[in-house]
Amino acid sequence: MDGKHLTSMYDKFSRKLDVRAILDFYGAQNVSEVTAADGTTEIVHSCLLDRVEPHHANGDAHPSAWANTDKGLYFCTTYWGGDILHFIAKMEGRENFSDIMPVVGDFLVRRDDAGFREQLEKMFAEHIYSIDIPSYSERVLDPWRKTHPYMRDVRGITQEAQERLQIGFDERENRIVIPHFWKDRLVGWQKRTIPAGPYWPATFPDWPKYRSTSGFPKSETLYAYDRAMRQSGKRSVVVVESPMSVIKACSLDVPHHVIATFGAKVGKGQAELLRDFDQVIVWFDDDIAGYSGATKLITSLYRHIEVLAVTPDAGADLADLDSADQVVSKIESAEPAALWLASSSAKTMRI
Repeated sequence: MDGKHLTSMYDKFSRKLDVRAILDFYGAQNVSEVTAADGTTEIVHSCLLDRVEPHHANGDAHPSAWANTDKGLYFCTTYWGGDILHFIAKMEGRENFSDIMPVVGDFLVRRDDAGFREQLEKMFAEHIYSIDIPSYSERVLDPWRKTHPYMRDVRGITQEAQERLQIGFDERENRIVIPHFWKDRLVGWQKRTIPAGPYWPATFPDWPKYRSTSGFPKSETLYAYDRAMRQSGKRSVVVVESPMSVIKACSLDVPHHVIATFGAKVGKGQAELLRDFDQVIVWFDDDIAGYSGATKLITSLYRHIEVLAVTPDAGADLADLDSADQVVSKIESAEPAALWLASSSAKTMRI
């Protein structure tokens, strides 16, 4: 089934859910109903998302959230907006829709819609990347618009690069904030731990290394993809695992467009997005996960576009290099996919 058909089914399913029952289940307060300009019904209430992702100073005593009962949409005017399924995923702290299907089944307007639910659930695993991704208000980044010396003194990231990519710092959690923009909308962020430095403390607890917003579209999107598409003219792109490598490339003014997959595990949707380019240069990490991820990505791409691969240095990725010349030298050492696959097989066995 194509993505257009899935999106249509997804929208229909969202409208089959009883929005009033969902708000009651999560204990909505200060509730009132209004009629929107298009004749649909909106339920105004104190933001429920504030309970799981605090962002209102007063618990939203003066309601700023609304849910559309006819369209299956949920919005907090100062924070987040998306469909009701994404809302439930956030309230349940889940990233995958398959994890919330047992919950949403209780909110079907008609119980005989269960078969429809099962059909949709089967398709999510393979095609979820085609669904529209909810977005946040950029105002949520305002408290974090500050820098931490770790980025400059340890990682060698310039102030200009941090401002360009809107990198911030959360003092309360003592983590670097890396916003993720998709189709020019803020769709989430990751907060990275900071090791102890000469005059700053380490993040505690220091796990997980990267903490993502709930429902973070890790397997459906690519970090810095928008910038690469605008600037490259769909010609060539370097794909790495970590956003930090992209940030470092930006800081060094590397004359190549670099994007990241948020880890070695590459989703089907991410691979399809990379086919938008004429040439992809894969540069993953020097570990078993990196070689495995690179192999799967290359295998999914090389029949469709030109694919090259960089053999990584031991214990170092792009973010560990100190000059644009070093980065460019590694990129220029990339081999055609077929040759890299043959040589990486032996390399993986030695790790």
